[in-house]
Amino acid sequence: MQKKDIYLEQTYRVRSYECGPDGYVQLTQVCNYLQETASTHADILGLSKETLSAYNLTWVLARLRVKLERYPKWRDDVKVLTFPHSMRKLTAQRDFILTLSDDTPIGIATSEWMGLDLATRRAARLPKVFSNCNNTVRTPVWSQNPFTKPTYPDEGIGERQIDFRVQYSHIDLNGHVNNVRYIEWIMETASGATSSEKVAEIEIAFKAEAFVGETVTSRSSELSEQTFAHCVSTPSQDLVLAVSKWKEFAD
Repeated sequence: MQKKDIYLEQTYRVRSYECGPDGYVQLTQVCNYLQETASTHADILGLSKETLSAYNLTWVLARLRVKLERYPKWRDDVKVLTFPHSMRKLTAQRDFILTLSDDTPIGIATSEWMGLDLATRRAARLPKVFSNCNNTVRTPVWSQNPFTKPTYPDEGIGERQIDFRVQYSHIDLNGHVNNVRYIEWIMETASGATSSEKVAEIEIAFKAEAFVGETVTSRSSELSEQTFAHCVSTPSQDLVLAVSKWKEFAD
């Protein structure tokens, strides 16, 4: 079988409105870079949202894991290299490598996407032709299975909770709350968000959809020192479960 190095690299300039008060880019903006690069590459590969709509499907993000070694600052150029692998019947995995313009490592990420049936709003099999888009040259950024099953404790330590009303501005092309918006809500209740620490690693499982007019609750609890569990839910179901690890980053 012929080996195929299928990848895309895009560069993003860190804008002032993407940074926090300390001048460093926020985690949510890093995730926006990942999402945009993945979408652009899917278009190039013929796996765009429009292509899936012919099968009555759309792409949705099921899982995401991000690990950062450093945070870029205002005016830095961030290079995001992405490649697909492990295309299965129901899911497709895509990895990312992030560096500065001089190739200084920033971090790595991996994601799992699934095809959502537009009629039933349930997972559906991906078209077989998509399996031709696996990268057979590059090694996955995680040597072992990167995904666990995040849970939220029944009795959280130092739990913080905030309710949010889903607004029209929270909705994306798929007609539901965009995945990065959930990360914003998680950050609002994370204890480290008000300290000098930042997220060093986060794993997120997207479980269900939220829509305009719904009220969602974001909760965060400490699992151990610098490690937190997160849950975004409605009164009837969990929408997102996540776990994050925090640390102080050197300037």
